[in-house]
Amino acid sequence: MPSFHRASQVTASDRLDRALRDALRVVDGWLDYQRQFHRVPGLSAAMVHGDRVIFERGYGHAIADGRRKRRVAAATRYRIASISKVFTATAVMQLVERGLVRLDEYARHYLPWIQPRTSAAPEPITIRQLLSHTAGVERDGSDHWASDRFPTIEDLKVRARNGLAVFAPLERWKYSNIGYAILGQVVAAASGQPYEDCVRTAIIDPLQLRHTGFALTRDVLGALAVGYGRESPGRARPSFRHPDTNVLRAAAGLVSNAGDLCAFMAAQFPGSGRLLTDLSKREMQRAQWSRNDDGQYGLGYNLWRVDGREIVGHGGGFPGFATAIGMDTERRIGVAVLTNAIDGPAVPLMTGVFKTIHDCLARNGSPLPSSRVGVTLRRFEGRYLGRWGDLELVTVGGRLVGYDPRADRPLQLASELEARGPGRFQIVRGPGGGHVGEMVTFDVNTRGVPAGLRWGPNPMRRVNRSSTD
Repeated sequence: MPSFHRASQVTASDRLDRALRDALRVVDGWLDYQRQFHRVPGLSAAMVHGDRVIFERGYGHAIADGRRKRRVAAATRYRIASISKVFTATAVMQLVERGLVRLDEYARHYLPWIQPRTSAAPEPITIRQLLSHTAGVERDGSDHWASDRFPTIEDLKVRARNGLAVFAPLERWKYSNIGYAILGQVVAAASGQPYEDCVRTAIIDPLQLRHTGFALTRDVLGALAVGYGRESPGRARPSFRHPDTNVLRAAAGLVSNAGDLCAFMAAQFPGSGRLLTDLSKREMQRAQWSRNDDGQYGLGYNLWRVDGREIVGHGGGFPGFATAIGMDTERRIGVAVLTNAIDGPAVPLMTGVFKTIHDCLARNGSPLPSSRVGVTLRRFEGRYLGRWGDLELVTVGGRLVGYDPRADRPLQLASELEARGPGRFQIVRGPGGGHVGEMVTFDVNTRGVPAGLRWGPNPMRRVNRSSTD
């Protein structure tokens, strides 16, 4: 009866805290393996819950070139690319709150050089349309992603004289870096200071984002990961220079790290009392338009669902970098994943972290195991390599769980083990095509540390994660 009473007193907050602790134990090994499996040079990941960063890890190399190799550190910075758009949208909404910008005002009200009409777009464009990518404005305007010569404000004005729109406003959803370049100039015109200074004084400095900014100084470049090209058969990944994005800074110009992005997301949670009113946050984070694919777009935010729960955030792609942030604002959880490869799976990995949280919540309905049991199980945790595949063992919800680290959802087909004697466990749950019901026997050395195991009939050896890098 007492144990039942204790179990009944476990609150939703307690369950979430336990699930987050378990999820972080799972994703630590999973992210490390996924980085190596996809041959990504370096990866940083972090998670915030409420106003506290509860996870921050680096994996692999910020510089992966021969003798110059340098491992990813907490301070390693990345070109965060289009995550910059969330900063720009936040700056616009701050000006809306000050009465200096109106969402449904025409852009030409702030920038007279914006052409009022073109044959493709007979109606002028508004600030809301630019924020939601519904203004019909061309995506990039030139080949700067290949040439590393990004347009200046003068280039943008020249293009504007010829008309920037290819669709009429609200005709369809069309992603546009040029649209956010225009918004950067709106911020400058309405605030009376350069766009970069406005973002720094209104967002970066108040949140003390010490690793975030636009300037590519020597110190910044020293902490910035090298960006690498895509993986191609028969050749090494090329590396890229770090060009200045000029007028596209408002669309893709920021440099940051995972910890700073968590602090930024924490400020974006409704109820945080920072950056914006909750009304403005809700306006940014609600759907303004359904995209051509499965998601929706707000004001500076993508919106999509993971296991039925709404996630708001943004991905970013830059020569040499792929990045992503996502927030479950109801549970006040934010996840950042940054990679220094143009084909780094940042969005799938970020989504996989949320799926792992959900799976851990589903497993955390039972009473907490004793701390002695947890310590005993954890000595069996780790990475095991075998002929038929690899295995990660981790304690989840008081049970030893084994999962395939190649999976994009690590716990979906995981196996659960129950102790049957010293160094012996039975697989009590797992996929029917595997070894469910069979035994797992550990090869334990004299110090009680497993050197390997036999999963059913299959031998596997334990390795240190660093040795597989």
